[in-house]
Amino acid sequence: MRDVASRMVKHGTVGTEQLHLGSFIRAQRSRILDDWEGAVRQLPYAQGLSRPRLLDHLPDLLDRIANVVETVHTGGESSLDEMPEVHALERLDSGYDLDEVAEEYALLRACILQLYGEHLASVGASSLGVAMREMVSFNRTFDEAVSAAVSRYTRARERTLVALDRISEAALGTEELDVFLPKLLRVMLETTEAVDSVTLLLREDDVLRMRASVGLEGAGDRDFRERLGEGFSGHIAAEQRPFEVRSAATDPRVRCEALRSRGTRALYGVPLMYGGEVIGVAQMGSRTTFEFSNEDKLLFRAMVSRVTALIVQAGLAAREHAARVEAEEGRQLLQLLIEQSSDAIVMADARGVLRVFNSAAARMHGFGLKDVPPSEWGEAYGLLTLDERPLHSEDTPLLRALRNEVVTEARWKVRHVDGSVRTLSGTASPLRRPDGSLAGAVLNARDETERLRREQERLETLALLDALLATAPVGLAFLDRELRYVRVNEMVAAAHGHPVEAFPGRTLTEVLGDEAACIEPLLRRVLETGEMLKGHEFEVPSSGVLAHWVGDYFPVRAPDGRVLGVGCVVSDITERKQQEERMRQTAEFRERFLGIVSHDLRNPLNAILLSASALLKLDGMPSGHVQRVRRIVTSAERMGRMIGELLDFTRGRLGGGIPIQPRAAQLRHLCQQVLEELESSHPGRRLRLSAEGDFQGVWDADRLVQLLGNLGKNALDYSPPGTPVDFVLHAEADAVRVEVHNEGPPIPARLLPEIFEPFRRAVSGEASPSSGLGLGLFIVQRIAQAHGGSVEVRSTEEAGTTFTLRLPRRARQVPESSGARH
Repeated sequence: MRDVASRMVKHGTVGTEQLHLGSFIRAQRSRILDDWEGAVRQLPYAQGLSRPRLLDHLPDLLDRIANVVETVHTGGESSLDEMPEVHALERLDSGYDLDEVAEEYALLRACILQLYGEHLASVGASSLGVAMREMVSFNRTFDEAVSAAVSRYTRARERTLVALDRISEAALGTEELDVFLPKLLRVMLETTEAVDSVTLLLREDDVLRMRASVGLEGAGDRDFRERLGEGFSGHIAAEQRPFEVRSAATDPRVRCEALRSRGTRALYGVPLMYGGEVIGVAQMGSRTTFEFSNEDKLLFRAMVSRVTALIVQAGLAAREHAARVEAEEGRQLLQLLIEQSSDAIVMADARGVLRVFNSAAARMHGFGLKDVPPSEWGEAYGLLTLDERPLHSEDTPLLRALRNEVVTEARWKVRHVDGSVRTLSGTASPLRRPDGSLAGAVLNARDETERLRREQERLETLALLDALLATAPVGLAFLDRELRYVRVNEMVAAAHGHPVEAFPGRTLTEVLGDEAACIEPLLRRVLETGEMLKGHEFEVPSSGVLAHWVGDYFPVRAPDGRVLGVGCVVSDITERKQQEERMRQTAEFRERFLGIVSHDLRNPLNAILLSASALLKLDGMPSGHVQRVRRIVTSAERMGRMIGELLDFTRGRLGGGIPIQPRAAQLRHLCQQVLEELESSHPGRRLRLSAEGDFQGVWDADRLVQLLGNLGKNALDYSPPGTPVDFVLHAEADAVRVEVHNEGPPIPARLLPEIFEPFRRAVSGEASPSSGLGLGLFIVQRIAQAHGGSVEVRSTEEAGTTFTLRLPRRARQVPESSGARH
């Protein structure tokens, strides 16, 4: 100790006059304190204290020591009062132990004696006895100071430790703030006699809220709050240091009505500090004293420090508990997620031990977790390649992931115990710890069997649809809800003059342009109403010709009934329109023909009949003339009947065919009759009849006479004069056949397909041996069809021209469905 003091003392003099020790201490107080601080700063426990905190009460203590030593000369009495005790409490509050407090006093004593000894030596002390008495008084006074400081330190330390032990005991067994805080405050209240209320306010953002109090029961303000920087507690929190008022009941800074109404005098507050931040404020109040002792305040600060630690500990424990609860809930949620996932989830640790095998994985593999090494995974779980060969374990996605490989879009198969095979797909990736080391691997897989089956069905359906689109005799198109083409066939594409490739993905307007204006509203109506729309006719120019189309539009629905789009079925009705136009023209012709027949033919025919009938009534007419006139009458009457029947036939055509009245008839006789009439009208021409067999049947005799007459007249008209016309009859079991043959130039091949059409002649150009209207062969075909028969023609240069009529023996009137088309 003496070495330390000697090193720290600065040599110098204070003059040549000898000073008494008391005067010396007063005169050299600053120097004493500087030298003492230099020595103390070399000790570990004093290095962290600020200079004001280090010097503390020492200036006052030196003054009091000087006063006591002066009594050697004055004879009076003086004492140190409580100064050593106050100093001891301050050092206790700063964390000093007892040895460190005693060492401070020893350094101070050494410093004073060293400096005073040097002073005496420098001035040459004149009275050694006086100096010795001063030394005795100084040492006795200093010993009293050390003893008082040690005693107070010991008592305060013991009291503090007891209080802290009680606080610790009160906090045992619970981490609930609202449970143990009242207990702690009760201990703090009972530890200090002068204290009758203790309050604790904890910080919530920028507000201090009262969380617990003792001694204020029934005084209200249980939910007292105070903002930081405002009021007594707010000031303490803002300044982060203790504060005391002498009359809390009247001090305007105290806003807690419970404290004011109880007449609180002394109120001492201490901030609760943690990590450089204020977490609350503790207050102790007294109704009996205006100021707490230093020991009480020191004890309160110590208890507040312990309470702060307990509160922080409780907060940490609460957060830890909440974190554990959250982690447990997260673990349970993760477990539920894994178990309830529709995907298979398999997890292995870094050693290849399977740790997780959820229910979906068990369902897909046919059984659950097996305790097998990675080398046996393929065999144990029936893993197969896509071509159903055994999948080696080293090729499994999970084991590849354990080798630090990220596996994506893997696909494999699994054979179940019952022999069924399922197709799985999935991904696998390694699991790594925060330090990057491998923790394991995880596999996510799903059963693709049904999806692949549906995909195959879809592809097959699309293939069938494509085949339907390609082979359908009508135009087909499908559009989505945005009226974008999905699929079309060649007929639709050709109708609009675009290739098939120009349609998919494009809208109706993009493909058709202005043509879409008449179709789009109809398709939107189908989408909106979900009802089919039929019979929409439209025209599209095609290669310079106006093509006619008819469309039917229908909603395309999903299995649940939702409308996915619209389908279109379009048909080319150009030919039908042309047929309708021909029908219109034919109808006009019929009206014209009826007018001709009714006005131009009937009147002359009536005149012929009247004249012939008048001739028959004349007397004296030669017999040869009479026969001729009768033929005229017979032919005219037949012509009248034919004209009437022709009128009926024409009207019947409008209704669907030539009406007949079948009855028993002899075809041979009918042919003979026709030949006689033709011979009379074509004198000089040869007409020959050949018939062998039975020609009895049920026909309309007048219609057959008309048919055979038209064929005979046609043969005569288109054959050279002098050549014969042959009628050949053939008898068959259920039918008869009539062939009418003539020689001469053949019918041009280009005219044969239309030979039976109305207004057609067997020669080209305007020249014709007949002045007829070209209806003879047309009527022949219709009469044959009305009997259920047919007529055809063969015409060559070598063989001539032959018309062949086939008739069933029993005629039945057959409706002419095609008659209206001509």
